[in-house]
Amino acid sequence: MKRKSFDRVMETVEMEMLADYTCSPEYMSDWGKLMAQQNVFMEAMNDHSKPTKITIEGFGEIEVGHLRGLSDVREQAFDMKMRITAYWKVVLKWFVDSMALHLLLSVQNLVNRDMEEEIVSELMESQGGGPGVLQRMLEESPSAARKRERLNRSIKTLKESTEVVAQIMDRITVDD
Repeated sequence: MKRKSFDRVMETVEMEMLADYTCSPEYMSDWGKLMAQQNVFMEAMNDHSKPTKITIEGFGEIEVGHLRGLSDVREQAFDMKMRITAYWKVVLKWFVDSMALHLLLSVQNLVNRDMEEEIVSELMESQGGGPGVLQRMLEESPSAARKRERLNRSIKTLKESTEVVAQIMDRITVDD
């Protein structure tokens, strides 16, 4: 089960590396909130008298001094970082939900498949090498065996009686 869970995590990571796709409305909402603070970022970039550390709500404190000389890419870098931040929140929620569902399914399969086989095995076999609990339950008790024998003899007698009555009836109809 541990290996299957590990494989599931790796598969999830591979899917996320393949494409950054989401239909979650939270992504656009979170990204919009983060991007609304771009003016704080741009002020720190353009005004060298401002501190080199800024605080972006929903993100935290950021050191931006090293970006002041990169005017051609800093807006793109800010946008990309905010997109990644918003997307990561969605990925984490999906990842937690996915793992929870995977664990539920794994536990259910463990109970339904693996434990069922073990329980049946324990019922069919005993520890002492004799018949198991289920086998003993299916064995016929001596009193039931005697009753079955008596019933079989009664059925045999009734069948013989039916044949005798049929023969008598045949003779009666022939004599008429």
